[in-house]
Amino acid sequence: QPPSWSTPKGAEMTSFTPLLLAFTLPPLRLRPHLASSRLARLTMADEHGVATDSTKRSGFRFSSGGASSDGLGDSKPSSPYLPISEGYLDGDKPDAAWALAATNFVKQGRTILSQIGETVGLLPGDPLRPPACLGLSLSNEAVKEAERRREAAGGSVDAHPVSRTLYDVGCLLLDNLFDQRPIQRFWFLEIIARIPYFSYVSMLHLYESFGWWRGPELRKVHNAEEWNELHHLLIMEALGGNAQWSDRFLGYHVAFAYYWFLLGVYLCSPRIAYQFMELLEAHAVDTYSTFVKENRERLSQLPPPAVARSYYTEGDLYYFDDFQVDRKPGSRRPACDSLLDVFENIAIDEGEHVKTMRACQDYAVLGKVVVSPHAVNSDTSSATSDEERRALWKQWAEEVNQLGGAAGPWVSFGAESSEEWPLK
Repeated sequence: QPPSWSTPKGAEMTSFTPLLLAFTLPPLRLRPHLASSRLARLTMADEHGVATDSTKRSGFRFSSGGASSDGLGDSKPSSPYLPISEGYLDGDKPDAAWALAATNFVKQGRTILSQIGETVGLLPGDPLRPPACLGLSLSNEAVKEAERRREAAGGSVDAHPVSRTLYDVGCLLLDNLFDQRPIQRFWFLEIIARIPYFSYVSMLHLYESFGWWRGPELRKVHNAEEWNELHHLLIMEALGGNAQWSDRFLGYHVAFAYYWFLLGVYLCSPRIAYQFMELLEAHAVDTYSTFVKENRERLSQLPPPAVARSYYTEGDLYYFDDFQVDRKPGSRRPACDSLLDVFENIAIDEGEHVKTMRACQDYAVLGKVVVSPHAVNSDTSSATSDEERRALWKQWAEEVNQLGGAAGPWVSFGAESSEEWPLK
């Protein structure tokens, strides 16, 4: 059912309003979470059944758990955030490019009029729809100050002058386009943050296809990094970061141009391509850390989206471990009990990306191999000659034989025997 549109106080319905409603109601049926206020008006008790003062003031009450309206969580009480299942799949099935483009044009185009209507006051906005109802803020000056402190403490990135110029221009645009719109800014950052890993993997496939160079472990790490950024993106979509057509239009087109730009950079210098990404990831650390500092109390009162719980605490965490090349698998298992935990986790994730980008630069310059944390480094990896490998092989065989003699009726390694290995 479409929402009941009411005239804001002090405004009157104009002759244009029915026309706008006629164009905007179809997308409400197609993507109800973009325009319906019902989900945002869910009144739910928190885990103790009592709303906090801040949630009472906003008119939005949350539960610390949430059923997965996005299809990625469990069957806990309903989540107050926006469902992301449609955004996750963006269609029913793979199809021809022109069919997907036409469908997307209709789907996206219909929301243009609704945004224009709300902007000029012909249609009522919904103050209780995320992210407006969340009451979060971010100071551009505070982010700049955090960056200055990091660089003064020795955390600056020794970037190419062209890379630094492009980075500074990008930060200036972000500050002006997303001033006091932190969730929309984060969504834009995350839609961009995935692109370098697409570009890197594309170039690695190209190198391997030509027989120039093969780096399967590096591709594996980049795939895990993209998977991490994807879930950051899904979290921001659950918080309403992509609700406006103009933000989506800008994000998708910048991402498209950025992909081809990075292909050219990587083709000429993988080191500079990784270096540029280190700049962006370091900025992301500054931005998320500042956001957490400014909104700590508010974030601690809000529950995590179901997609965040799914990624950080549930199911197979293999990919979560795989992009953190400086950590042992399973050594990081963060809490995800509030929106504060979610954004702290994202800030730490971005710091791990910075480390990985530095490691990739060392790989490109010094040949220091970047491998997945799950990679099994055998004892023969440091052997440089056949004699050393043969000695290690004999040592291993003797250890196995000794273990078999002490543990029971194991077959002697290398012995000719028809006995089967014991079951225990």
